[in-house]
Amino acid sequence: MLKSAALSVLILLICPACAAQPSTEAGQMTEQEARQAFSLAAVNIGKRSFIVQLADSAQKRAQGLMFQKTANPGMLLLYKQPDFISLWMRNTTMPLDVAFIGPDWTILHIEQLQPLDETSISSNGKVIAALEMPQGWFAAKQIKPGDKVKLITN
Repeated sequence: MLKSAALSVLILLICPACAAQPSTEAGQMTEQEARQAFSLAAVNIGKRSFIVQLADSAQKRAQGLMFQKTANPGMLLLYKQPDFISLWMRNTTMPLDVAFIGPDWTILHIEQLQPLDETSISSNGKVIAALEMPQGWFAAKQIKPGDKVKLITN
């Protein structure tokens, strides 16, 4: 009797974890599932305005652009407090540029990230956000370190 009760409790604990797993057989999310986790936010850099996916929780930042097939519209990883951060490209198949954004909302530096590269790329200082865009996007828009970023919230 005690064994069957323990087994029942164990099953109840395991089942919610199974339900939270991605729906594909390989254990990976579909692109639609990956995108559904994120709300959209408006960002201004200089006179340019654009919409990005917003990763504003630890879970969303950890997921990032994994399992998405395109970096468009981009993603803003937003932190509650300025801190040193490191990023990698696990399960991310497109090349990215990332702008590390300091506590004063100025771009500190921009780094290139290569598909599926699990090498850690770290911020040069404490940051409040990191903006991930398709590789070459910042250069094409002539956005550089020192430029001011503004998150538009409702």
